[in-house]
Amino acid sequence: MTAREYIETIAQELSSVRGRGLLLSPADAQLALSWHAREVPLAAVIAQVRKAARLRARSTARGAAEMMLSLQALAPALDRLGARRRPAPREPEGLCAQLRAAARCPGLAARAAWESLADRAEQLLAEDGGDGYWTLAVRALKAALRELPRSAALEAGSALRSRIAPRPQGMTRRSYQRSLQLMLLSASSERLGLPPRAFLL
Repeated sequence: MTAREYIETIAQELSSVRGRGLLLSPADAQLALSWHAREVPLAAVIAQVRKAARLRARSTARGAAEMMLSLQALAPALDRLGARRRPAPREPEGLCAQLRAAARCPGLAARAAWESLADRAEQLLAEDGGDGYWTLAVRALKAALRELPRSAALEAGSALRSRIAPRPQGMTRRSYQRSLQLMLLSASSERLGLPPRAFLL
């Protein structure tokens, strides 16, 4: 339904209950236009108009002064209805979308690197046990630290040193190096918010 049809239908209903012409006041017309934009159901507006008309008729029958029926008087009830109908934001679907959403956090250093990682995450995790993902995550972290004051890199290094343990017997140097990289990512995320926690999977 077009905005014009929406407004004209409301005007016709108001006219029938008020016994006056079809024209809405500028304020009422603007209000109706805003309801159309917010997708407030036309049926709900009509129902509120008729409800207000019934209440006005009862008040008049009891000898009270006749109330002016306008859309502005209906606004609070319809605003509450619009608020109830407003859908909750949808959670991003899929790992790529979730990481993309995380990469939009304000002030994120090396944002382009994190976005690139988000776009390739699912493919990288499906190959070689996910090693490619963590390699690019460490690379993105290094790029981010280069954009931050040197004190940030020192803080991340300090957090990593507090977690380092000697290489266990039987663990290859490559596996040990990877574990250190994962610890660096985790420590930096806790201390600096880099990477955003979603990237730690």
